[in-house]
Amino acid sequence: MNDIPIRIMQFEFDANELRKSLRGMAGPLGLSMTLPYLEPYLIRTMREALNHTSDPLVEAEVRQFIGQEAQHFRQHRQLNDLLRNCHDGYADIKQIEDEMEADYQRFTATKSLKFNLAYAEGFEAATCALARNSMKYMGTDGEMSDITKLFMWHLTEEIEHRTVTFNIYKHLYGGYFYRLFVGIYGQYHFFRYVYRFARFIAQNQPRTDETQSAGMRKRNRKRRSPKAAFALLGSLLATYLPWYDPANLKLPDNVVRLSEKFSLEALETRGAS
Repeated sequence: MNDIPIRIMQFEFDANELRKSLRGMAGPLGLSMTLPYLEPYLIRTMREALNHTSDPLVEAEVRQFIGQEAQHFRQHRQLNDLLRNCHDGYADIKQIEDEMEADYQRFTATKSLKFNLAYAEGFEAATCALARNSMKYMGTDGEMSDITKLFMWHLTEEIEHRTVTFNIYKHLYGGYFYRLFVGIYGQYHFFRYVYRFARFIAQNQPRTDETQSAGMRKRNRKRRSPKAAFALLGSLLATYLPWYDPANLKLPDNVVRLSEKFSLEALETRGAS
């Protein structure tokens, strides 16, 4: 079983820094906007799965997963609130949020547990690939702002709990093709919302003469490099193979260091919820 600590974090987001980051961070901020809707859906799905679980190791991992995801969306909700309030032009972003929330409530109410778990695994496979790629190409040395730290903490925990949705799906249902096809649909559905949020943020950003910090510009260049993009595509495509198992992934060298760093910085670290 993976070590999946539940860290209670506290971030101090700076509105001025956020305004300076809008041009280069529309993508990450678009991702952040989705999480107060996606992650409660994952939690609802995993809590339902607990009612059918007979393996105590799988159950323990699921409870730790729920604990981590609950912390993620609460922290991203604070950043999203700051984003909405930093510029009047962002008020209408609520329309996209309402659509996304309605979609996930509909999935919970009308879709089978098998569907929802396969969707969850598609999402987790994609975000684990994103996390591994980000740690390899963005760099994690030096001082990080609390906005950057939020994303790196979240990505670190995506790697820590990478096996959970895969294992619970395998435990309850097994099979490759259903998981693959629903997972690909889930990735399309989710990242379409990320794109819509990111485009809205980019198109409605305030006009400003303020510039990004040197560190932020460097990280954005690394994230947009062709080499990083092809590596991410390769990592994502590898999750579609019949023999894919997240337990067997080669992890970036800095995962252990980041895990230790965030455990030290947490207000509290606890076990399963």
